[in-house]
Amino acid sequence: MKLLLDEHIWPGIAALVQQMIPAADAESIHGFCGGRLMNSDDCVILHEAHLAGRVLVTYDLNTIPALLQEMAAANEEHSGVIFISSQSFAQNDHHRIARALAELLRDEAGAVWTNRVMFVSAPRGGWNQQIESHPTVDSV
Repeated sequence: MKLLLDEHIWPGIAALVQQMIPAADAESIHGFCGGRLMNSDDCVILHEAHLAGRVLVTYDLNTIPALLQEMAAANEEHSGVIFISSQSFAQNDHHRIARALAELLRDEAGAVWTNRVMFVSAPRGGWNQQIESHPTVDSV
């Protein structure tokens, strides 16, 4: 699974995820497509993410859910959306968000994400080393 972090997520989280899982493919919208998607409409971002096979990671619970409903009604596909709830994560808790995304990447390796939507769960904790070196736990 390849991740695209939206503009409201600190761009350094992509690098943190890659430190935890060196094979991870996480990119911030700040650098994706040369940064030209910054401040773009959500539909444009989802379309470009889909063309690149990237799952969008976002805090946006105001406009993305309605857009996903419109896309479903029009039989338009997307490459997946992962929501980060501000009730579960402070926006400045970068390491905790990165750990949660890294756990999700590890747990969902090989999964098909087309048209899939989910909330990322808080990390299980105790991750002082690379996540790949720890045993898998069933729940995310």
